Amino acid sequence: MRKLLILPGNCDTLGGALVSLSMLIAGVQKLRMQEHLCVLVQADSAMEKYLQKSGQDFCLQPIHAPSQTELFQRALQWVNQQPKNYPLLLDSCAYNYLLPTLLTKAPKLRLSGRPIYYFCHDLVASNHFLGYLARKFIFFCLSPRSICNSYFTARHVRDLMPNIQGVLYQSVDKERFNESPLLTPPKELQAILQYGFRIMLTPSRLNTIYNSKNGDKNLRALIPVLAKLKVMGYNYHGVVIGEDKSPNQINSSFLLKLAEEYGVSDRFTILPPTLAIEDYYKCADVVVTLAPQEAFGRVVVEAIACGVPVIGSRTGGIGEILNHFAPAWTVDSEDIQAAATAIIKVANDPNTSKLLEQGKNWVQSECNITNYAQRMLEITGISVSAIKPTASIT
Repeated sequence: MRKLLILPGNCDTLGGALVSLSMLIAGVQKLRMQEHLCVLVQADSAMEKYLQKSGQDFCLQPIHAPSQTELFQRALQWVNQQPKNYPLLLDSCAYNYLLPTLLTKAPKLRLSGRPIYYFCHDLVASNHFLGYLARKFIFFCLSPRSICNSYFTARHVRDLMPNIQGVLYQSVDKERFNESPLLTPPKELQAILQYGFRIMLTPSRLNTIYNSKNGDKNLRALIPVLAKLKVMGYNYHGVVIGEDKSPNQINSSFLLKLAEEYGVSDRFTILPPTLAIEDYYKCADVVVTLAPQEAFGRVVVEAIACGVPVIGSRTGGIGEILNHFAPAWTVDSEDIQAAATAIIKVANDPNTSKLLEQGKNWVQSECNITNYAQRMLEITGISVSAIKPTASIT
């Protein structure tokens, strides 16, 4: 019996890659093929605890290691002891601290005869030319078959990994993300709602606040949008939910100071990450996500599944998703006036409910858990079925 071995690049972050992994496990379980899956995790990590709490520890292979770098090294040693016909899926493993290990292990992995896949949850980019050259050389040595989370991602990574096997939009758990009524709002939102504010929600990690290079979530743009809405006479309260791993949480401090400068400190709140994010979606009037080069935009499909409209950047994976059903909800990521106007229009446009229905139908079709898992197993050769051809990536 062949197994798909999955090695995550980071076991300490609660983000989209972890949620996608959890959804893959859930889909494989629905297909009753869980014995064909093995996920290597750092023992006692945030990832292991999350998957255990989700009842998905049946497929975990815990590895004791003091750091992510050591985990990666020990995990690859463990992989080398497994049958060569077990494919290995490197799940977003291009972090800088992993590259030296990947460089030294790439030739052996390539020559081992083991099928090697790489799942691109991001653009595998570097802001430095030498970093790009390092990635270019490493992936040339490794020569993996790549899987991407959007056509936008695929277009960006094909120079590094030209052997693209498919594009898989990330799945959404409809048992969590749906329009079923919420009996009690989260306590952090109750005061905001009692004051009569509409909630402008942005689930996002708080990273790369200061520039608009690859990976920037463009959270700083939310502040002037709130200020513009205030001037126009609309009472919106911006809520950002996400992890801030910056030293002394300087990214959060920067945003809070910016809110003071724009006179909207009483309309802006930062909350820590939560495992019950669906409850916050259900309290939101609109989700705003203006990251210019987001690879996929899980926030978009989760919000739509909960029946919440999304104003998003017209570029990147966010624009790619919204253009399937609501291109009018996309704006230039730096156009503050356009974003504020779009938020007001969505609130008042009678066509919003129709677009939301189209969006929910698209999410149900393209982000289905079992279809996602089946396609992954087909691409990696675990399940023998007719694989649908991937549309041309241009």
